[in-house]
Amino acid sequence: MQLQDQALLAAILRTAVDAIIVIDAFGMIQTVNPATTKLFGYTADEMLGQNIKLLMPEPYRAEHDGYLKNHRETGRTKIIGVGREVVGKRKDDTTFPMHLAVSEVPFGETKLFAGIVRDISDLKEAQQQLTEVNSQLEDRIRERTAELRETQAELVNAEKLATLGQVSGGIAHEIRNPLNAVRTSAYYLRNARNPTAEKTIEHLERIDRQVSLIDNVITALSDVARLPEPRVELCSVSELVREVIPTVSMPDNVMVVNELSIDLPLALIDHNQVAIVFRNLLRNARDAMPSGGTIRLTSATNDNDIVIEVMDTGIGIDAKDLGRITEPLYTTKARGMGLGLAISTAILKKNRGRLEVESELGVGTTFAVFLPQQRRSAAP
Repeated sequence: MQLQDQALLAAILRTAVDAIIVIDAFGMIQTVNPATTKLFGYTADEMLGQNIKLLMPEPYRAEHDGYLKNHRETGRTKIIGVGREVVGKRKDDTTFPMHLAVSEVPFGETKLFAGIVRDISDLKEAQQQLTEVNSQLEDRIRERTAELRETQAELVNAEKLATLGQVSGGIAHEIRNPLNAVRTSAYYLRNARNPTAEKTIEHLERIDRQVSLIDNVITALSDVARLPEPRVELCSVSELVREVIPTVSMPDNVMVVNELSIDLPLALIDHNQVAIVFRNLLRNARDAMPSGGTIRLTSATNDNDIVIEVMDTGIGIDAKDLGRITEPLYTTKARGMGLGLAISTAILKKNRGRLEVESELGVGTTFAVFLPQQRRSAAP
């Protein structure tokens, strides 16, 4: 049985991934395994019988004999049974960070000490990269937070979007998810044992992607909040819509039918801003018909307004969502920031217009754009 135990111990030492070093009470190396020779660059013969200080740089080299002497005289231990981070020195005098765990091994009338060493160079490098990424993230979030505060003040003063509470809630939702992903990757890089270079790069790239998502959300909000005052002029809405339709890409299974009257009165609007509204509505209609369908545009007038309807035959909008779809950062799409309709509503409000919507699940949705028409002079 003793021979089997010795064979098992020899096999463990021979195949262990971590370096294992056994020293006596005076620090002389008694046994090393193959992982030790690979890690430190010495052969086993070059290490056996040498003081363990051979594998230490200063100041560890100068301090080590004192630790052993103190242990022999007092029996008190400082590092035995407790893992800690130290620095090792290879044969070529290069140093590297390592994790060291030491155990006391009774051996007959003497005591031996077994140390298990793990090279943590990759982990330290990953931690350094993570620290730099976190620092950059904090700087960017600090900058964007300052911009966001300015933007929020503008939103309240200019009434460009919904209430500040709605915006803050939406921002929190949009930013919290990527921040959670950053936290998960940071936890992995801090606690992983010997992560591969591929894993480290994967998590660092993941952190960078999530930071970009946060940056995009806040940039989009800032752009909306700084929407300029409209340059109002007389405009043919039918011509405006006719120009916009080709700028929105449509799949082959979606047909756009333009039934706008060419005899519509002129509208008093900012041509460029209102074009954004119709582009957003056409994109929404397209996205609501993943299996294809028809987008129909019709027109009508009342005493004050020109009314353009954008109708789709898509999936429709649930009644519980219908009242919130123009809120900033509220979206029913799997992908999307929920700013398209908020932007459109803000633009129309600045142009003295408005947006109305009707929808039925499984049937389709109709958005009605109300635009102020030119006032006709009374007849002489």
